Amino acid sequence: MKSAVRKTRVIFWSFAVTAGFLQAWSYRFYIEPDGVNYLDVAAAYRRADWSAAINGYWSPLYSWLLALVQALFHPSAFWESTFLHLLNFAVFLLALRCFEFFFSQLLRLVRAESPDATDDEMTPEWAWWVLGYSAFLLSALRLITLSTDTPDMVLAVWLFLASGLLIQLGRFQNGILRHALFGGVLGFAYLTKSVMFPLSFVYIFASSISQTGWKKPDFRGLVALAAFAVVSLPFVTAVSRTKGYVTFGETGKIAYFAEVSAPSMEGKLIHPMHQLFERPNIFEYAAPFTSTFPPWYDPSYWYTGATLRFDLRAQLRAIGRAAVNYFHILSTEKEWIAGWLVLAIFAGNWREPARRLLGWWFLWLPSLAMLLLYTLVLIEPRYIGVPLTVIRLILFAALPWQQIMVARRLGTAVFLAIGITTGITIIRAAIPELAACIRPASHAQWAVAQQLENRNLAAGDRIAVLGHTRAGDYWAHLAGLRIVADIPTEEVPAYWAASPERRAQVSAALNTVGVRALVSATQPNEMSGWEALGGTGYYVQILSRPNSTETTIR
Repeated sequence: MKSAVRKTRVIFWSFAVTAGFLQAWSYRFYIEPDGVNYLDVAAAYRRADWSAAINGYWSPLYSWLLALVQALFHPSAFWESTFLHLLNFAVFLLALRCFEFFFSQLLRLVRAESPDATDDEMTPEWAWWVLGYSAFLLSALRLITLSTDTPDMVLAVWLFLASGLLIQLGRFQNGILRHALFGGVLGFAYLTKSVMFPLSFVYIFASSISQTGWKKPDFRGLVALAAFAVVSLPFVTAVSRTKGYVTFGETGKIAYFAEVSAPSMEGKLIHPMHQLFERPNIFEYAAPFTSTFPPWYDPSYWYTGATLRFDLRAQLRAIGRAAVNYFHILSTEKEWIAGWLVLAIFAGNWREPARRLLGWWFLWLPSLAMLLLYTLVLIEPRYIGVPLTVIRLILFAALPWQQIMVARRLGTAVFLAIGITTGITIIRAAIPELAACIRPASHAQWAVAQQLENRNLAAGDRIAVLGHTRAGDYWAHLAGLRIVADIPTEEVPAYWAASPERRAQVSAALNTVGVRALVSATQPNEMSGWEALGGTGYYVQILSRPNSTETTIR
């Protein structure tokens, strides 16, 4: 490794470690609903409760990692969320290393097409690494982020590995063992997020004909397919047995129901939610699995029996929303667009980039397929961080560098400008994170859990919630409580508009299904019967001991 490249690597690794740790640590006590459910699934695996652990909605690998961390370090409930974010930080560093593998293979591809593209007198290799590291940091810290408690950073590890291997298979090394490694990586990507099951076939298809062409596919791709099957099929079999039909996961279907088109109810729901009360509407969630909040733990359970219904107008609206989201995401990265346009316009040769992009179709096709697949349902920055990074860097690599190198150091200047502006953006976001790390942290969710325990609520007790918050009821998970009923957020005004007698009937109805307390994250309109949980901003109404009979009040 050249001295300049080594110094660049040290600088960017130091920056990545610092910025990544600040982001992870500043959110150490923050957990969203996704994180609560992954922790619940991890707990099910640890106690060997397979019926609860084999989940149709949440993919298993992230929960396996959480279960491993808990088994190795035994964090207390207070530090549980901190260990989750430290796990994400460790995965972030692994993703950076995998990105280096991918980008080194991309530079190898660039040098094969333009031997002078990394010439020290024109655009030295260290300048390319400035561009590459900047792209990674933008993707990891701005799009995926370490503030969340989702497996997207774990998926980044597999996607960067798969993209690097795809370059090797397409241009340099095409051995059977490498195909097997490629398929195994894709299998673990599927275990991380189920969207990778269909997308893995796009990757394998691209690798199979990248060298030999459309008319003569490389049958060594079957080795990759076999390796993918070895890794993925055990979980496919397990989740299919749990659901009672063949499936690789229900995440896509549930997301389509929620974001695009409501399901067809021609088939009767097998597990409908039980409406416990009307005006306000209250639902009880009697499920065969143990979890903090059953509707979020496995949404596919409640939709069993519903079928997909295609609605063209709804689909077009979803695509329109996705286009707007793409515009907003890309509009925050103007320096990348401007830098690419400067180099492309200066070169004045559009045929060469087009020819290279067509020749590299196998490399950008899987990433493009991922972007298009999410476009049909929902676009969030964390979903598209890696494919956007791969395509962005391919666009720079495909430029006609022989023409660009006519102007000495033009490429270096553009890459440095992009790196500096991207770095400023990340530093600006890191300042409040640094402040959050310095000042004393408050674990509000832990405080709520402690206050509830002080009121003789114990692990396993059944409770209800008046409305929900983005904190994802983490306090209930920490206290080991089970939320078996709730008054949805949209029904809260109706609850407070009801007479005291009607609200007493609500409490009685909750009492019949074993609910011991009603918890609210907002101050009650009337404090009669409610207690403040210290200074947490939460309130509780302790109900009488549950009756033995169950009734539904309408």
